[in-house]
Amino acid sequence: MVAYLSRDFNVITVDWRPLTRYPCYLHSLINTRLTAQCTAQIYAFLTHYGAAPERITCVGHSLGAHICGMISNHLTRKQYRIIGLDPARPLIERMKSNKFRLSIDDANVIQVIHTNAGFLGQEDNNGHLNYCVNGGRIQPFCKGNPIRKSRCSHFLSICYLATATFKHKKFMGVPCPNGCLNLSGSKRLPVSGKVNPFEFASLIREYHIGNDAPDDARGCICIDVPYAKHCPFTDA
Repeated sequence: MVAYLSRDFNVITVDWRPLTRYPCYLHSLINTRLTAQCTAQIYAFLTHYGAAPERITCVGHSLGAHICGMISNHLTRKQYRIIGLDPARPLIERMKSNKFRLSIDDANVIQVIHTNAGFLGQEDNNGHLNYCVNGGRIQPFCKGNPIRKSRCSHFLSICYLATATFKHKKFMGVPCPNGCLNLSGSKRLPVSGKVNPFEFASLIREYHIGNDAPDDARGCICIDVPYAKHCPFTDA
């Protein structure tokens, strides 16, 4: 939120903590429907009184990303832009209907930032523009046992967006059409021994993430983020 306020955005936050009784994940999952319905009323109020849909972005982390998608179920016209931060995976993949999760039909522009794909975050590229940060699976800044690494990686999606928003920053990246990759060692971009290094270098571009990314950008991109500022979760 602070990152957006630093850029003179207006910010509305939805506090649904009373509906998310820790540690009962199932309780939270069930209440995503109610949260989406109530949030849709706020969205409809704003647009009814003149707010341009193109200037509204729903940003949600984990289950919040799916709530952003489900808001469009309660609107006569779907949203314009959604940014999903590592959309939650546990139990979500069992839902056969896209009505109860973020899907590519929920907005005209959907960006998904993957940081723990295949673990706490979804593996599917369910956005128009999908970013796999540092491989998109386990972040190099996260230490400890597998559970701690996954939790830390999952939350870092928030920090990466905040850093990009604060600084209007671009990140080096390459297309990765096959989705997020397991990277070992210090690598943060998918370098294969079978790829000519000059050919690989020719694919590298600078990319904006978040609201600075162009609305018409499409595909899956692996980006290198060499730090994790603005984040309290690295020791989680």
